[in-house]
Amino acid sequence: MTTSPTGFYNSIQEATAHVIDVLSDILHVNTIFIAANDGVTNVIVDSFNREEVLVRNGEELPFELSYCSLVLNHSADHLTISETSTHPQTRDLDVTKTIGNHSFTGIPIRMKNGQGYGTICILDAPSAQLTETEMKALKAMAVFLGYVVELEKDKIDAEASSMSKLDLISSLSNKIRFSLTEIWGATDLMMTTELTEEQQQYMNIMEASSRSLMMLLNNILDYSKIESGQIDDIEDPFDLRTMMENVLSLYTEVAAQRNLELRLDWNLASSPIFIGDEAKIRRMLINLVDNAVKFTSTGSVTLSANTQFVTNAPEAELEVRVKDTGIGISPNKLKMWLEHDFGPSPSYGNPGLGWQITKQLLKRMNGTMTGVSEPGNGTEITLQLCTNVWHKVITLPSAYS
Repeated sequence: MTTSPTGFYNSIQEATAHVIDVLSDILHVNTIFIAANDGVTNVIVDSFNREEVLVRNGEELPFELSYCSLVLNHSADHLTISETSTHPQTRDLDVTKTIGNHSFTGIPIRMKNGQGYGTICILDAPSAQLTETEMKALKAMAVFLGYVVELEKDKIDAEASSMSKLDLISSLSNKIRFSLTEIWGATDLMMTTELTEEQQQYMNIMEASSRSLMMLLNNILDYSKIESGQIDDIEDPFDLRTMMENVLSLYTEVAAQRNLELRLDWNLASSPIFIGDEAKIRRMLINLVDNAVKFTSTGSVTLSANTQFVTNAPEAELEVRVKDTGIGISPNKLKMWLEHDFGPSPSYGNPGLGWQITKQLLKRMNGTMTGVSEPGNGTEITLQLCTNVWHKVITLPSAYS
């Protein structure tokens, strides 16, 4: 059985790998696996084994002889079996005889029309039980994968109807945003309830994962607009300082969880009002700050701005820097990232989609990007672009001074 690329990953395997990675941090169980089926064959798409190796990627089994068939044929939204060697539905299956007695939990992965794609399954010690919070995390991931699968179907249908690439991704983006909003809403509600410290950690992981997916979604939409040429250039007044504060505010909660300090280093003697494309500059700063926060476990992330005025001209050379105290990267790799263009798909040695979007937007604005970094000593990235300064001087208080 093969799977074709989705609109948000190179393949369904990339989406399932993300889910396996998240769940392996949340659930302290022996085995987690995601299986796909076509009603005839059950295929393990991705798996995680903590100690005892029970399942391997790529393994195939006739659908009717698999645990997944029981899950998809079950009327409830999940199937839990305390001991597979004694349960009447599993005790005589060859798979039980092969891997032995375990507890089993399965969640169906379905599209909105109820059609099943596969399952997310857990194998652990006999009689082991998942908590209510862990079950909710499993179901949330199943909903996410169901949307990914449905997006693939929508993509094929859209291509058949000659939809444009950008229209397609915009449509899919709205569907993903809706599902992420529902997950965030459920997460926020659960955060208001009385949770143990461990449950609080689980919820923080779910929230961070949702925000990461939203960031990816925004980058994909931006990249598609750039590739299709459907992006406008705007020259309007905007408050640079307020915009920078707003960018930092997006990461206040994450920074508090990690005990990171967010700083705004404002060195401009001139007005904070500039004339230019605020949306593009904000998107570039969000991408850079997101990377800085992601790879900084202690210390701080600093966002700063400087200007150098052009003689006898209203323009100013604006420099915006993002500096962190994170893990850093080798100078050679950073040089490669700065000098070479990459495709939209992250890979080894590829900084990812956000970095590529930043470079494309900066090139469109005739700007440049430089940087310095050293493993273990953090990274500093500088954006340089030419803009006009508004004549009116306005001084604003800052929460990050």
